[in-house]
Amino acid sequence: MKSPFIIFTLKCSVILYFAACTGINEYTTAVSATPHVTKGVWKVNLLKEAGKDMSTDLAGCTLTFIPSGKIIAVKNGELIRGNWSEDEILNRITINLETKDPYLTKLNDHWNVSTVSDKKVTLQSTENPSSGRLQITSL
Repeated sequence: MKSPFIIFTLKCSVILYFAACTGINEYTTAVSATPHVTKGVWKVNLLKEAGKDMSTDLAGCTLTFIPSGKIIAVKNGELIRGNWSEDEILNRITINLETKDPYLTKLNDHWNVSTVSDKKVTLQSTENPSSGRLQITSL
C-alpha cells in the first residue's frame, strides 16, 4: 500500500518542480523602468497614435519623473504637473498630466514597457499596441 502512495507523491513533486522552474522566467525577465526614468530629464523622441507620427508636435517637450510619483512636463516654457506610476507585475507605466494641451494629453495613458536602458525607454499603448508608441530618451 505504501508503494503506490510514494510513487504518486514523487510524481507530484516532479511535476511541481518543473512547473515552478519553467514559469520563473516569466517573472524575472521584465526590467523595471523606474530606476532609469527617475534619473534626470527625458525628452519625447517619438509619439505615434493610430499609425500617425505626432513627434514634431512634442518637439522640445521634456519629462522629469520624480520617485514620489509626480511628473513634470515642460513644453514651450510651460510647466505641467501630473502623476505617474509603474506596475512592475503588469510591466506598465501610467502617466496622467494635468493639461488641456491636445498633444500632451496623448501621453495620458497606460503604457506597456517594451524596452528599457539608461538612455532610452520605449513604451506601447495598452489600448492599441500595434500603432500606439512612445519613446523617450535621456538628455
